[in-house]
Amino acid sequence: EFIPARIHQIFTDKPLRFSKDNPRLEEEDQITHFVSSKDWFAFNTFYGTSEERNFVRMLDRQIGKLKTHYQDIYLIRIEGHFSIYNFSDGQTFQPDFVLFLKEKDGQTLTVQIFIEPKGAHLQAQDRWKEQFLNEIKAEFGERILRFGDSSGYRLIGIPFYNNEDENAFKETLTSVLIS
Repeated sequence: EFIPARIHQIFTDKPLRFSKDNPRLEEEDQITHFVSSKDWFAFNTFYGTSEERNFVRMLDRQIGKLKTHYQDIYLIRIEGHFSIYNFSDGQTFQPDFVLFLKEKDGQTLTVQIFIEPKGAHLQAQDRWKEQFLNEIKAEFGERILRFGDSSGYRLIGIPFYNNEDENAFKETLTSVLIS
């Protein structure tokens, strides 16, 4: 069941805690400068894995194409702000990112895409997560959900992003967003 909530109710200021040897703690000045200059990236800094950084850079290369179809594009790093639950057994999953896009065609339709960058070494053990993302697309991808007002939402999950297979991811992203 999809339970709607306003973004400001879900994404609040919160401290992030890392162990001192966590590689995510090594803030990369270059990526901080990069994301802070992007109007579509919702935060002013970024603590992520190399795979997540590659995803953010790849999305930046796609933004121009997306802006021809969408307005109000925002990529938000979930960082524990909310969880989604597997349909089959209720197992908790926190995708790394959620991408919000509002269509330009006059409708009040927001597309919400769950995205999980995943290194090749972790793909096999987390295959259930990718399967769940595909189930979200199958269950909700074409449906427009409405909640009391005239706004509509499309929920979409897409297969893992992996830098080594970036072209396949871009094709999937394009196919679900630009048809």
